[in-house]
Order: sequence, then structure tokens, then C-alpha cells
Amino acid sequence: KFRTVKDKPDNTDHTRLVSFKTEDGDDYKVMLAAYWGDTTITDTFGSHISIDFYIYHGFGTHDADVVVNKGRLFKVMATVIKATKEFLNDIDYKEKDIKKMLVFPSKSKKSDHRRANLYMAYIKKHLPTSNIKYNGQIITATLR
Repeated sequence: KFRTVKDKPDNTDHTRLVSFKTEDGDDYKVMLAAYWGDTTITDTFGSHISIDFYIYHGFGTHDADVVVNKGRLFKVMATVIKATKEFLNDIDYKEKDIKKMLVFPSKSKKSDHRRANLYMAYIKKHLPTSNIKYNGQIITATLR
């Protein structure tokens, strides 16, 4: 279960911050953003949706590098996917001709791609995507 903390639609972008707590009391934030139209961000990355999530420690600090225990991992990922699906539906990405999703997975070492592999598996299975790739830093998925 999550709650929307901030929802800011605009003419060329829409950002949403959602929050949820695990049974252990960890406070997660999921930052969803959509960019389209003529902006400096779309000049660099094209029209796209970006997803970022992390444990929030308060006072503006957060940690995307924390390793989640296996029991909570699936619940956390399911909640992130649910928030993402809701965001995709709310912004009507097809009407805005947004065809790309970007995820920047954190990693403990340069050669550690376990999170990226997990995220790609969840994205492939649960979100309307095709042609998903990872270049060592960014996961890029084509939206259907």
C-alpha cells in the first residue's frame, strides 16, 4: 500500500513522489517522472519516463544502495511496479507519444549487475514494455 506525497502535472512533464513503509519500518520513496515535448531534458534523453526508488532516512537523505532482505524484496518490487502502472495510466503515455522508460539502478561495485538484472526481470514481466536493454548504467525499455 502506498500513498502519493506529491503529484505535479505540467505541460511538458509530470512528476510524482509516492511513499510506503515496510513492515520493518523502512520508509521508501518512489520518484516517477515523465518528460515529453520540447525541453532540455527531452533534448538529451528524448521523451521518456524515469523511475527511481530508495529508502528515505529523513532530513533529505536517502539510500538507494541498501540491500533489501529477500523476504521484503518481492513486496518492495511489487509496490514499485504498482505505483509505476498507476502513473503510466494517469499520464496517458501513449497519447503523449512517450515510448521509452529509463531506470538507473545503483550497484555496490562497478561489475555488480544483480539489481539491474532483477529490475529488468520485473519490468519485462509486469510493465507494458518490449526491447529492454542495460548498458552498465541505464536500463532502457521500449514502452508498448
